[in-house]
Amino acid sequence: MQQWIESWFHPPVGWDTSYGEWSVLCATSTWMIWKARCKRVFEAVDPNALNIIFAALNYIQLYSTDKPTVAPNTQLNIVRTWSPPPVGFFKINFDASYIINNDHIGIGLVLRDYMGVCRGCKMIPSSSLSAEEAEGMAALEAVKWAEALQLQQVYFEGDAKTIINYLSASTIARQIGWCTKGHLDDIQALTLSFTSVSFYYVPRDVNSVADALASRARASTSEVLSTSPPSFIFAMLNNDCDVSLEALASFSI
Repeated sequence: MQQWIESWFHPPVGWDTSYGEWSVLCATSTWMIWKARCKRVFEAVDPNALNIIFAALNYIQLYSTDKPTVAPNTQLNIVRTWSPPPVGFFKINFDASYIINNDHIGIGLVLRDYMGVCRGCKMIPSSSLSAEEAEGMAALEAVKWAEALQLQQVYFEGDAKTIINYLSASTIARQIGWCTKGHLDDIQALTLSFTSVSFYYVPRDVNSVADALASRARASTSEVLSTSPPSFIFAMLNNDCDVSLEALASFSI
C-alpha cells in the first residue's frame, strides 16, 4: 500500500501533462473508488469501473484551478473527440440528414450525462429547403428537448460550423439564410431560461451517433422518442466512451 501511494508522486515515463497532474488524478481516482465501495456496502449498488473513471476525470475538469480561461462567445469552439460533459451537466449531440433535391429530412438527437451514459434519443422526420436550414432546425429541436426535460446546464454539439458560429455570436447575421436565422433566433431566446449553455462544433466522425439517428429519421414517417438507445447505435456509443478513456491508457484503477 505504501509503495502504491508513493507512486502517486512519480508520474510514469511519457505521461502527458495536458491530462493534469498525475498525483491529483491518482488521489481523485482513489476517492471515487472509495465512494463506489461505500455505495456497494450501504446501498447495494455494484461498482462500475467506467463510471468511476468518468467521475474522476470530470471532477478534476470541473474543479481544476489551472485550466485555461476562454472568453465566452468570441470564437468557434472546436472539440476533436467526443467526451462527457462536466459533473452536473448534460450533453446533447444533434445532426440533420439532408439530400439535395429532396425536402424530406431527418433530425437526430442523443442525450448523455457526465458519465457518458445515454439518457435518451430522438429521431424526427421533417422537411426543409436547404442543408443549412435543416441543421438549424436540428439545433432548435435539441434546445427545445432540453427545455422540455427542464435541464439547466447543457452542452450542445453539432457538426455544422455556420450554425455553431452563429449561436456562439462569432459570425454576422447576413452569413445565415433568413429561414435558418429564424430558427437560430428562437434558440437564443430559449437559452435565456437555462443556467448554463454552450455550443460546440465537432467533426462529423465525433458526431456519429446523432448522424446515424438523423439518417434513420429521414427514412421514417413518424417521430421516435426513446429513453434507452436503439441497438443500431450501441457500437458508436461504446466507441465514444472508449475514446474518452484514452487519457487513462497508461494505467489502470
